[in-house]
Amino acid sequence: MQHNQIHQQRAAVYQWFSQLLFRELDEKQLASLENGNSQAWIASLEAIPGLSANVKRFERSLGRVLRRDSRQLELAADFASLFLLAPPASVSPYAGHYPHTTAAEERLQMNVLLVEQGLAARENEPSDHIAVQLALMARMVAKEEKFSAQYYFLHHHILCWAPLFRDACLVRDNEGFYPQAVNLIVRFMQEDEQYLESLLMDDFYFSSQR
Repeated sequence: MQHNQIHQQRAAVYQWFSQLLFRELDEKQLASLENGNSQAWIASLEAIPGLSANVKRFERSLGRVLRRDSRQLELAADFASLFLLAPPASVSPYAGHYPHTTAAEERLQMNVLLVEQGLAARENEPSDHIAVQLALMARMVAKEEKFSAQYYFLHHHILCWAPLFRDACLVRDNEGFYPQAVNLIVRFMQEDEQYLESLLMDDFYFSSQR
């Protein structure tokens, strides 16, 4: 796969999971998840190194959701109980609630980065929400920002807390749709971090040979 195709796929993955985790899914979105194109796209993620088992678990959780009688209402209840109650009753999807930073500091930094990328936090959602951070990463990849900038944002703004977020979600519901979605995107980001590291090493090597 050519580099530009890889970057298009990377941007699509970040954007897709951003939309998935931003708010409760409506029936139209659920219907789109069961069509052939979406199923094929999800299955294609298995080709990414290190993701096969995680994709299969996500597919199983999605299949269970789609077979529910009142799937939209039940999934909305899952979303609310997992993300929308005040901690410790639920799991916080905000970076500023984790030990590496504070809400004020993280939101200030995120607001600056969003302005730089021509984005804004959606519908008054605080800018350190996981979905906003994923959307910003998608924009950086799509705009072909320097690999060093992509790596810095991924390493210092998302992966410094997302594994803790994932672990807390899985403790709540190891087989649930949203915990498995979070698990899959975190595994993807860990693989993506290694990919960016390899690109930076290549850049350093070729620069040193000049």
